[in-house]
Amino acid sequence: MGEQEALQALGGFGEWIWGDDAETTVFAQAFGYGKTLIFRFVVDNTQPESLATRVVNYFHDLETIDTRAGFPDRASMRVEIWSAVASVWAKCCDNPTIEDPDVVIDIYESKPTDDAPPQIIWKICHELDLFNKYVDLLLQADQLSVKEPMGTVDFKALIRQNQLGGRGCTTLVHLASSPQTKFVFKGIDFRTFLFSYESGHVREEVRIFYQSMELVCNMPSHPNIMSPTQTLVTICKQGDDRPFVCGSLYPFIPKGTLASNIEQSNHYGRRIPLSQRAQWCYQMAAAIAHTHHVAHTYHMDIKPGNFLLDEDSNLVLIDWEQSDAPVTTAAPEVDGTWDIEEIRSEGQNTTLRYTKYTGPERRNMPITTPGNHGWNVWNVFLEWGKQCPKALELAEVFSLGRSMWMLLRQPDLDGFDDITCTEEVVEDWESAEDIPEHWKRVVEDCLHHDPNKRIGLRELVAFWDSKRQGM
Repeated sequence: MGEQEALQALGGFGEWIWGDDAETTVFAQAFGYGKTLIFRFVVDNTQPESLATRVVNYFHDLETIDTRAGFPDRASMRVEIWSAVASVWAKCCDNPTIEDPDVVIDIYESKPTDDAPPQIIWKICHELDLFNKYVDLLLQADQLSVKEPMGTVDFKALIRQNQLGGRGCTTLVHLASSPQTKFVFKGIDFRTFLFSYESGHVREEVRIFYQSMELVCNMPSHPNIMSPTQTLVTICKQGDDRPFVCGSLYPFIPKGTLASNIEQSNHYGRRIPLSQRAQWCYQMAAAIAHTHHVAHTYHMDIKPGNFLLDEDSNLVLIDWEQSDAPVTTAAPEVDGTWDIEEIRSEGQNTTLRYTKYTGPERRNMPITTPGNHGWNVWNVFLEWGKQCPKALELAEVFSLGRSMWMLLRQPDLDGFDDITCTEEVVEDWESAEDIPEHWKRVVEDCLHHDPNKRIGLRELVAFWDSKRQGM
C-alpha cells in the first residue's frame, strides 16, 4: 500500500512531516479540496503504545523500553501518520473554524478498554499566542524598500496546492475566483514559523525573504532574470485589521527547471540539441554577467535547478536569497577558509592572492543558520562583495562552468545527492561525443582550481553569444 493511499483516496495529499526541538511533538501538513491543514501528534507518556507517543518516539529516535512503542521503519510510521489524518480528514474539513489561520489539529487516541480498541480522536486547537508571535515578525508593506506600489491579496484568499520546494514556503496556489490561473507563493507561512521558531532561525528566514524580494524589485531588469513580484500577500492578527506582508505572488511557469529538463531528456535517452544548449549556456552567462556588472551584486546559488524555462523555453534565474550555496556547484574557495587580496600589476591587470585563514574561529552568519558548510558560518560573499568583487565574479564563473558542464554532459543529476564537497564532483565528458571540443575547453576554463586562471564573465558571454548565433 502506498504511504498516502487512504488520504489520497479522499482527495488529500500529505506534504510535510516535521518535529519540534523539544522532541515531544510531530507535525504533519496536508492539503486537498481547497484546504491546507496542520496536524499535531503530542507524546503522552501515560500511553506508551498510543499512536501519538509511538510517532514522537520514533520520529525523534528516542529510546524506549517497550519495543511495541515504535515502528518497523520510517515508511511504516509515515503510513500510520497519513492514515490517521485520513481517518479524521472529512470531519475536520466540515468544521467552520478549520481554516482559521491559527488552527492546529491534535490527533490522539482514546484509551483502550476491555470492550473497545483505541479510537482516533481529533481536536481543533487555536494557537493564538504562537500565531501572534509569527505575525509580529512580519513587516507592513510601507516598511519595504520596493520601487513601485503593488497590489495585495489576503493570504486567506489563496487556495494552496502542492509545495514546490525551495526556501521557506514556495507553493503552487490559485485564487478561488480564478482557479485556472496559477501562481507561485513565496514567503513565510505559519507552517514555516512552526518549523523553525524554537531555534530562532525563523527571524533569519523572514529577513532573507524580504531581502530577496527587495533585491529583485530594485534590480535593473534583464530577460533572463525573474521579474519583480506585482502582488504582495498579507495576513492579519485576529481582531487587528492591519495587514502584514507574509509573501508574494509570481506567475507559475509550467515548463520546469533546467535541471528537470536535463533529467527528463536523460529519462527518455535523448541528447538535448546543440543549438538549445548554446542558447541556454549563453542565457546563464548573460544573467550572471548582468548580476555582477550592471546590478553590482551576486547570486550565490547558481545551479541548473535555479533556472526556470519560460513559455518560449528561455532561461530565467530565480531564488535570490543570497544565503546558501549548492555543494555541487560551489567554487572551492568559497568554503570560508580563504581570505582575498587584490594585487595590482602593470597596466589594468590585477591578480588575486588567496591566503588560508589561520586565526581564531570567526562567524558572520547567524548562529541559528542551518547547514554544516563553511559558508553557513563564514560567508565570503558578504565580505568579498565589499572588498573584491572580482573574486566573487570568478567564484560564480566556476558555478556557471559546473552548471554548463551538467547541461552539456547530461550526467545523472540524482547521482550528486551524496556529494559533500564540490571537489568530489568529477567533470568527465563521458557520452558527450556530440559536444564540440572548443565548447568543452571553455567550460574547463571556468573550472580551474586557481581562480586567476578562469575565464571572465564578459569573455564567457561573448563566446556563447557567438556560438548561439552561429547555430
